[in-house]
Amino acid sequence: MSPMNRLRSGLAAAAAFAAACVLLAPGTAQAAPFAVTTDVNKAIAEHYLSPATESPAGSNRFDCRDREGRDPIVLLHATAMNQSANWAYLAPTLANAGYCVFSLTYGQASWSGNTGGLGNKERSAAQQVAPFIDKVLAATGAAKVDLIGHSQGGAIAQLVTQLPGRATQVDTIIALSASHQGTSRVGSITDRLPARAPGQSYWGPRHPAIDYVNFATRFDEISTPYTNTLMTPGPNVVNTLIQDVCPASKIGHVGMAYSPTVAALVRNALDPAHRVPLVCGSDYPL
Repeated sequence: MSPMNRLRSGLAAAAAFAAACVLLAPGTAQAAPFAVTTDVNKAIAEHYLSPATESPAGSNRFDCRDREGRDPIVLLHATAMNQSANWAYLAPTLANAGYCVFSLTYGQASWSGNTGGLGNKERSAAQQVAPFIDKVLAATGAAKVDLIGHSQGGAIAQLVTQLPGRATQVDTIIALSASHQGTSRVGSITDRLPARAPGQSYWGPRHPAIDYVNFATRFDEISTPYTNTLMTPGPNVVNTLIQDVCPASKIGHVGMAYSPTVAALVRNALDPAHRVPLVCGSDYPL
């Protein structure tokens, strides 16, 4: 169900939930609070060299069932990262909010060990991410997933939907500082692409049945200029600049995945019928 449809069905969903049993059966979402890593340096130091198969807290519970019937979420990490380091904050934050959250490490090169996001993007999308989405749908019984991609992860999300039959499996794509039009800086070799016309995505056409939500920061030092992380506005496109929400924020490219402000914006995009308050605070400036 898209965010637009969720808005219309919010009252009905709330009434159904109020009538439901308060006790959760095994396998339902939010079975227990999951530890949230708020220190970016600690998250990267402790998890960057973790095995590629190590999941961030709260994710990859394949018996998870969302008691509110929301789409399962698949998290797609950035360049030269892995699932555990990239999502040490957002994965448990969403899981603690009752979502069924899933993640993987994709795009390992022959020399990169447990670090992903360094291989061919088209191959990563087709051979790793697409089958993982199939696995999530089969396990949860859901019809569609929502994809959240950080940096290169936003590109991978779009590339998956260009594959035959895959667009029908995706409800919403939320991109955190994703280079939709390339970047002018060599911050990430595999993301350094020629810029396209304003608003035109390098990663293929948009699909009318998918909602695209893009979050950007004016202080992005990797996806430059930051306007390249936005899409041409349309009926299924929402662009948000963090400084329009929190004018004093100096959040950087890396910090987008570890920000309470961004996490709240993500939750409100996923479920606008149950909005959470936005809190502006100190965000990671890199």
